[in-house]
Amino acid sequence: MALQFILGGAGSGKTRMLYDRVIKESMEHPEQKYLVVVPEQFTMQTQKEIIRLHPRHGIMNIDILSFKRLAYRVFEDLGVRIPVVLDDMGKSMVLRKVAGLKRGKLSLYSGHLEQTGFIGQLKSQISELYQYGITPDMLREVRGEADSPLLAQKLEDLEVIYSGFREYIESHYITAEEILDILCRELPKWEPLKDSIILLDGYTGFTPVQYRLVELFLMHAREVVCTVTIDSRENAYKESSIQHLFYMSRHTVCRVTSMAKQHGIPKKEDIICSRRPAWRYDESPELDFLEQNLYRYSGRTWEGKEERIQVYKGRNPAGEAAYVCSRIEQMIKEEGMRYRDAAVITGDLPSYGRELAHQFDEAGIPYFLDDKKSILENPMVELIRVALEMVKDFSYESAFRYLKTGLVYEKAGSTKERASADTEERAAADTSGDAGEADAESGFDGSREHAEQMTDRLENYVRALGIRGWKRWDSCWERQYRGGEKLNLKELNQYRMWILEPLRPLREAFKAEGATIASVTAALRQFLEHMELREKLEEYRDFFLERKEPGDENLAREYGQVYDRVLELFERLEGLLGAEKADMKNYIQILDAGFQEIQVGVIPATVDQVMVGDITRSRLEAVKVLFFVGVNEGTVPQRKNGGSLLSDRDRAALRKMDIELAPTVKEDGCIQKFYLYLMMSKPSRQLVLTYAGLTPDGKSQRPSNLMGEVGKLFPGMKTLDEHSVEWPVRTGRDARELLIQGLRGMQEQGEDDREREEAAFMQLFQHFYTSQEHRDKVRQLVDAAFYSYEERGIGRAAARALYGRELQGSVTRLEQFASCAYAHFLRYGLELMERQEYELEAVDMGNLFHQSIDRCFASMKDRGQDWRELTEEGRKSLVKECVTQVTEEYGNTIMSSSARNAYLAGRVERITDRTIWALAEQVKKGDFEPVGFEVSFSAIDNLKAMRIGLSEDEELQLRGRIDRMDLCRDEDHVYVKIIDYKSGTTSFDLAALFYGLQLQLVVYMDAAVEMEERRHPDKEVVPAGIFYYHIGDPIADKQEGMDERDIEKQILKQLRMNGLVNSELDIIRHLDREIEKESDVIPVAIKDGYVQESRSSVASTRRFQDLRRFVNRRLREAGQDILMGNVDLKPYKQGNRTACDYCPYHAVCGFDTKTAGYGYRKLKGLKPEEIWAELESEGDEETDGSELDQ
Repeated sequence: MALQFILGGAGSGKTRMLYDRVIKESMEHPEQKYLVVVPEQFTMQTQKEIIRLHPRHGIMNIDILSFKRLAYRVFEDLGVRIPVVLDDMGKSMVLRKVAGLKRGKLSLYSGHLEQTGFIGQLKSQISELYQYGITPDMLREVRGEADSPLLAQKLEDLEVIYSGFREYIESHYITAEEILDILCRELPKWEPLKDSIILLDGYTGFTPVQYRLVELFLMHAREVVCTVTIDSRENAYKESSIQHLFYMSRHTVCRVTSMAKQHGIPKKEDIICSRRPAWRYDESPELDFLEQNLYRYSGRTWEGKEERIQVYKGRNPAGEAAYVCSRIEQMIKEEGMRYRDAAVITGDLPSYGRELAHQFDEAGIPYFLDDKKSILENPMVELIRVALEMVKDFSYESAFRYLKTGLVYEKAGSTKERASADTEERAAADTSGDAGEADAESGFDGSREHAEQMTDRLENYVRALGIRGWKRWDSCWERQYRGGEKLNLKELNQYRMWILEPLRPLREAFKAEGATIASVTAALRQFLEHMELREKLEEYRDFFLERKEPGDENLAREYGQVYDRVLELFERLEGLLGAEKADMKNYIQILDAGFQEIQVGVIPATVDQVMVGDITRSRLEAVKVLFFVGVNEGTVPQRKNGGSLLSDRDRAALRKMDIELAPTVKEDGCIQKFYLYLMMSKPSRQLVLTYAGLTPDGKSQRPSNLMGEVGKLFPGMKTLDEHSVEWPVRTGRDARELLIQGLRGMQEQGEDDREREEAAFMQLFQHFYTSQEHRDKVRQLVDAAFYSYEERGIGRAAARALYGRELQGSVTRLEQFASCAYAHFLRYGLELMERQEYELEAVDMGNLFHQSIDRCFASMKDRGQDWRELTEEGRKSLVKECVTQVTEEYGNTIMSSSARNAYLAGRVERITDRTIWALAEQVKKGDFEPVGFEVSFSAIDNLKAMRIGLSEDEELQLRGRIDRMDLCRDEDHVYVKIIDYKSGTTSFDLAALFYGLQLQLVVYMDAAVEMEERRHPDKEVVPAGIFYYHIGDPIADKQEGMDERDIEKQILKQLRMNGLVNSELDIIRHLDREIEKESDVIPVAIKDGYVQESRSSVASTRRFQDLRRFVNRRLREAGQDILMGNVDLKPYKQGNRTACDYCPYHAVCGFDTKTAGYGYRKLKGLKPEEIWAELESEGDEETDGSELDQ
């Protein structure tokens, strides 16, 4: 028995010396057994290296093992039978179950069990307790000593869960951490150990249970040799604080030496590897200097050239990855290296791994990403998770996540009809009646193509009608929604039943009396078989293998493994928890805990490839060039996720109570310096450090303090960036990138800049343009670089095909055309509509107000009641009755679908009551009587205002609805007042009317006057006024001395209608008999018997006639332009207001003022007198905004 250390810094040749020694001695003593024990992830690499170095390229008496592999070797030789080992997947599921059962005893964690990631944190904490030999009894003992009540609560909950976990798995399972405990008991009985020489290599330190095994090695093996990484100048036998770079190394040497002394085991003289330069850095003195001085704070600096160390600042992670690609391509093409000679490491593998993989794929660089991928995002796992959610509550989100996994439909080549006879019978029974009459012959045929179309239609239907829950999905759908009138409900119902069919057995399994986890899991397995998921996944795998696009090889491996991995999870679930009662919510959570633990490993596809790995986990050997990317603050050193249930303060308190656990965040930061030192010492030829100035989302970030440490050692080193590095053209990809940059530059640069770069660029351009393979792509790039919008229109023939010879629509449609011809084309030509949503929006609130007000007025008229005699009590009763009727009928019971909507229904009643009060007060003040509510008119009425000739065979046919029409009659006249209710902030704007943006009120007046002229041919019909009434509930500014009547008067004034009033005094007094100075009803002020035009909005009868004539001409011209095919993308801009402000078509039109050819049609601000002068001018020539601008 003996102990010996091989000591030396990184790259000093310790491992090579150990390998040479074991090979030499094994050949000299073939009867001797040699056990080389290394960390689990290093076993394969160590085996390959020893075989490579062995003269015979084979080993007979050398075993390369990890502690875990040694355990299984010992158990096999001794015939030790151990229970089934519970892996992380099983551990998570059992913990979720146990925590749920113990919820009532948990004081702190009971409310956290459903939180995403909590079970993972709990699993890590329990594993840590196992790893450091902490038992539930030990937690119970120290709980009473805890000074902090919070720590006491944590320890109490952990003790409850930990003991429950151990009880649950007792005698049936063990955890992976317990394997080494069993090994400690059995190892002394293993005879081969007594004649073996143990060689420990690759460890930076040992866990408590590993130290126990090392102690057993010392006690029973012939000799123990251990390599330790420590500067040869350091005293390895002196303990130090954790801040010291070689703290772990010193601690390892001191503790192992102490164990040897305790058992009287002799110690051989240490072998010190102190050669300078170290073996690894024979050709790289800068790297040798870095290894000797990093984090040593010696004050030494490098005085030569910095050729072997580079620092590069990328704009963002993508810029760093691009630089790494360029340097690797340079290494291969110019320096004669192999891909395997380079490695890339990072502290943020999830983020940088994706970016590097993308750019390596694009550049054709072979690589191996040393990371296991979670299967949570795999479509199969997503399908299972959402299928269970659908069975649980059938929400909109779960239903369409399910349908859009791509695994619900038939396999691409399948001809089997999924729509079974049973499904057809159910659908036929469900859709009996009128629902399917739209197209009796058609129906869902079960094909993938048809299913994808039906999914889109189904989604529109479900969103529009707010369908959710199994009961509504399992009922016949008969309702229509606005915009879905052409939908074939028979076909939709058949598709609905086809979706439900495979889910029924799963739902029934949960609903069954005495359902267990085993029975539900069996039903879930049958669901997967019914869906033919294995075959579908194999199809995807084969598709990726055949396509061979970047990343497809890894996807093929993932799709090839995921089905079997999920079935393994089901087997574990049945084995661990099969007899337990199946509660739907808990079952989903337990299954999710298992899914989160499944990771798909990828085997390196070839030997010659670039390794992409993590700072601490990845094993790098014989690397010539190392790229260390993402060296930014917060990433290097890596921040601990803060995912531990025990804080640093908790750990410090437990340490005082002799409970040793994993290092704190601060301690871990010190330890990480050692791992950084090891990693940066790996390359033998060059080290390249890169960091990003910006995060991927554009936020600035700082370089890591590691950059400062390197900068102190190499003060003359310059940081490279994209401007200081020449990007040579080595590949077709490089050339294409430069071509794109050149085209972009020609567009942005001035003439002088273009001339300077023209020669180089034109040479590159000609190379691609003269290539038949690339010519079409170059043309596309040129078109994109020099794109300019040009109005071409759709032509008269296309316009007629879209709209017909009779252009039909509302006045709003013509206003839309005046606002933006292209938006009009999208809405009325292509009939693009926003998707209907089952939720209350601003337009719905407006509809509710309109309908409630109209019903109140109609009810008053039907009952023969006079507005002037309406009492407050009667008004409130009327409003409550009418609003209740409207809200109950509106939008498929949407008003009762949520607490928010129920509140809004109350708000509708309150504001409607205020509106009816104000409108009644306005009626009382004048001589006008409301005679029409929701008065409809159209071309069928043969009104000139509604039928406008556009050409000999073309006509504009308008339709509309007047919210309210009031009349006042005397012996010779009929006065007409038009009111339009607005829930928004619309106000009458004469300039907007002039530009065609606000035609509605004048058209309504024109139609109303024409109708009244027909009814009263013996009387003169005169426009009295056109008004907007703003539906609202203003708040009065109460001042001292104001009584209730004063407050009501102030509110009534705030609710005054705005619009245009006939300026004749008699008409004004018919509108407001009580007017003295300024009306509370209409926008008119009077002084000394005259209308104050500066404070009023008035127009003479003649001007009203001019307005009607002008609007008629505007409508005719707009109609003619539409039928000529005008779709000009020139939205208006008036002051700060534009047509784009609330336009739903932003994503379609592509309007961008930064692109040549795009621009607003700016409307000049006109004064009322200028507009009236234009309207009164003689002639029929139309005056538009653009002419006035000139």
